[in-house]
Amino acid sequence: MLADLSIKNVAVISSLSVEFNKGVTALTGETGAGKSIIIDSINMILGDRANREVVRYGSDKAVVQAVFDVPPSVEAILEENDIEAEDGQIIITRTLTSEGKSTARINGMSVTLSVLRDISDRLINIHGQHDNQALLTPAKHIGFLDAYAYATDKLAAYKATLREKRAIEKKIDALKMDEREKMQRIDLLEYQINEIKKANLQKGEEDDLKEQRDIYANAEQITTAVGEAYSNLYSGDDVQSAYDGISIAVNALSEISGLNPKIKEVYDSLSGVMYTMEDAAHELKEFGDSVEFDERELNDIEERLDLISRLKRKYGGTVEDVLKHLEAAERELGDIRLGDEKTAELTAELEKITAKLKAEGGELSSLRKKAAAELEAQIEGALHELNMEKARFSVNVEASDEFYDNGMDKVEFLISANPGEPLKPLVKIASGGELSRVMLAIKSILADTDEVETLIFDEIDTGVSGRAAVSIADKLRKIAKNKQVICITHLPQLTAAADNHYLIEKDTDGEMASTTLIELDEKGREEELARIIDGREVSELALSHARQMLTDARNGE
Repeated sequence: MLADLSIKNVAVISSLSVEFNKGVTALTGETGAGKSIIIDSINMILGDRANREVVRYGSDKAVVQAVFDVPPSVEAILEENDIEAEDGQIIITRTLTSEGKSTARINGMSVTLSVLRDISDRLINIHGQHDNQALLTPAKHIGFLDAYAYATDKLAAYKATLREKRAIEKKIDALKMDEREKMQRIDLLEYQINEIKKANLQKGEEDDLKEQRDIYANAEQITTAVGEAYSNLYSGDDVQSAYDGISIAVNALSEISGLNPKIKEVYDSLSGVMYTMEDAAHELKEFGDSVEFDERELNDIEERLDLISRLKRKYGGTVEDVLKHLEAAERELGDIRLGDEKTAELTAELEKITAKLKAEGGELSSLRKKAAAELEAQIEGALHELNMEKARFSVNVEASDEFYDNGMDKVEFLISANPGEPLKPLVKIASGGELSRVMLAIKSILADTDEVETLIFDEIDTGVSGRAAVSIADKLRKIAKNKQVICITHLPQLTAAADNHYLIEKDTDGEMASTTLIELDEKGREEELARIIDGREVSELALSHARQMLTDARNGE
């Protein structure tokens, strides 16, 4: 259940906080007061993409925070994501900066939007004004039926098998090429394979060649520098070398090193330097002796590097990429040469997968047909309660041999709103008010099977008035016996039937508008209900009517 909602700096809302209770809660207000902003804010909590344009002008960030009482059905998914409910509650926070950076947290722990959606979808179900349009799209009817039939697992298995089938078909299509195209591809692959293999590339070879090239290209400079360093360091003919000087110092100190700790320390240090210098001198000598300019060898290295460069330009940015291309080319060539055998193998595999898919599609069809009979009876009964006493409703499940994304069926809702009329597609005959009642009937039935505890209806009453409005109010009160129901409404009948009533108002200080949410007491409810009834200034007649409606609602009339 949604226990608390706080909104800061979202569009025209500067700061708003509200505690929600059980039962039916009505949110009313003038058009443009900011009702849609509240719905948008809740959608942010549900993980919807948010545009930085919703951040209130002059603010650095927008923040929406909601506190939920966690039902047992949600605890498992919280555990999967290492989120612990504290005192049976979780706090979801969504922040959006003016630069467009979005963050989501649950109990202070950062989560991805996909995790947020997965959890919040089990906490709130929003029926927006656009949802009625889903009834005008027959392709979406199958989703309502599957939700009622608990078809999630079977549908997931079917979709997984369908992906396998399509992957195999793609492989078969790739192998099916005409003979001329096949020979051209074979020639190209053989040329590429031979060219790369002939080069006999080795990993790390290019770096070694570049290093050797640099030595050959600078051989004279290297030899001179090394010789000079060696002469001054260890074996000078004209001058005393550094090694000789240190050696003389070491010998001089060796006789007195035992007389004083400081002299011993210097002696040991100089001895170490002498041995290190000797090792360094020998390494320089060996390196200098190995450096010999060879123009032919340098040319060979340049040619090799040029070959590697050309292969990289053709087949990849690195030697490793070229070798990967070789592996892929050899694999493809093998597949083409074994094309007929491979095609036969894949065709046999395709037959098995198709049989499996057909069986899974058949199971889905059976499940849907059984559920359709139950669902249409329940929807028809709900429509009778919603002031459509003579309505007939049918869930038509048409099985086929085609493999669609959602199974092998086409599902469409049919309705007869008046006696004597045949069943026809819902999309062709339903009015706006009838669509609202059909959707409410579906939502009320699915609510009984859904684990979600909070239902939000954004103007479910569109196109409805009179007795139908009373029927909708009664239906929502029945749903609210087991669920928390929050309604944004313009209907006086639904407003009067609510257990809690909040007024959405937009004020301005002369510079910026700001939306507030006010919990109404009995007098406030009377005045707001009178405003909805009258549509103009609140009259005494409208107030009297409002008081009577509230009294009747409390008495269950």
